Amino acid sequence: MLLGNQIYQPSTEMLRLAIEPPQYARPGVPLWPPVSCGLSSRTSIYSELAQTWAVATLVHYSGEVLYDQLGGKVADSAHPLPESGHHSSSSSSNHSASRDRAYFFFPDLVINEPGRYRIRVSLMQMDYSIEGQPEGVVRVLESIDSRSVTVEEGVVYHSRPSGFQGASKSEINC
Repeated sequence: MLLGNQIYQPSTEMLRLAIEPPQYARPGVPLWPPVSCGLSSRTSIYSELAQTWAVATLVHYSGEVLYDQLGGKVADSAHPLPESGHHSSSSSSNHSASRDRAYFFFPDLVINEPGRYRIRVSLMQMDYSIEGQPEGVVRVLESIDSRSVTVEEGVVYHSRPSGFQGASKSEINC
């Protein structure tokens, strides 16, 4: 990515969906399981996490981004994982030294209209290094799309469990 006359190299290496949304959902009903993303890097990014967050948006199957049509908690700040965290599930030799460094969690996402969609999660970061921009600028570092979600009335799917039986930390890090 080119920034002015310099190449901007984000220190993150991989945003990945650790927990995908369900394949089928009903309009107006929170998606279960909740979408969760992992953030991996070869180096410690702890100092950058305070300026890092992720945003979920709804994408129609045609590719059109449907702004403000995804309900629930659509933004989350980075939740750091301990430095002794698990290795990323990627088995590629390029990422063999990558570790899960943080995660993002989107509980209670709601799609209100029937149709076929994807959830797009974009990794955002404030950049205060630009001259003439003392308040900083927002950079979109990376985006990832979920599998397709079909939303229809009367669809039968596994509903949200009673009580908190949500994703454990080990599921988020998988």
